[in-house]
Amino acid sequence: MVLEFMGLSDMIESSHEKGRKLQLHYWYVGEHEIHGDMFRLGHGIVTGHRKLPDAMDMHTSAVEAMHIDEEAEELILTTGNSVYHCPLAYCNFEEQDAYPDIIPDYATLKEKYRGTIEYPSIEPGKVLLVLANFCEYYFHSLYYVPEDSEEGKKLEFSGWAHVGMFQDSYLINTKDHRIDLRYFPHYQNIEFYSEDTNGCPLFIENIGDVAIYAKTSEGIIKLEPGDRKEVTKANAEEEIPILPGGDLYPAGIIE
Repeated sequence: MVLEFMGLSDMIESSHEKGRKLQLHYWYVGEHEIHGDMFRLGHGIVTGHRKLPDAMDMHTSAVEAMHIDEEAEELILTTGNSVYHCPLAYCNFEEQDAYPDIIPDYATLKEKYRGTIEYPSIEPGKVLLVLANFCEYYFHSLYYVPEDSEEGKKLEFSGWAHVGMFQDSYLINTKDHRIDLRYFPHYQNIEFYSEDTNGCPLFIENIGDVAIYAKTSEGIIKLEPGDRKEVTKANAEEEIPILPGGDLYPAGIIE
């Protein structure tokens, strides 16, 4: 398999045409005064946008209507040009608390959905990096329980973006520095330059809705939505796909 190279705008347009939902995760709806008029805007991490790459933190244009889809468990925001699907479990409740009257029956929704996101897990002695296209820099979470842990407690970790002059990168460390993962985020792929797991097997999982590729020391690993794979040569693509490089958040991209 060899992927043909496309420009960023072509790839965004192509993914949009596959019938994907336009979604916001880690979202909230705020009220803002602009030139003396009050508007409601949705904020969050976007996926499925016809102009913006997945994983971008953005705000919508003025919200014209909203309603709760109880069956899909989503808040639906309608603007002049778009319809955004906002999973209720991924509401940014801390931000939404500043605007509680905007969301219909907000107190009930908060009580029902706050803290209901399901997170992966992995056996002691292994490291799991979870990626998603609805998270900034694709980083969702990290899981690691040392085999010698007395209580089986996961080590605390921190993750942060390093904004470089030519290329951004994302750095993830456990508190005791046993784990040190670093990668460059590109469009629909990441490129590791540090995979220090203190000798433990490294697994990568994709919980998003599009494929993500990982350029690792063992080769390029393709992760379809729902895939979890160990970083080994056996899991690498036999034929090297051509993937776009550059920054995930190129300057000049606007809604």
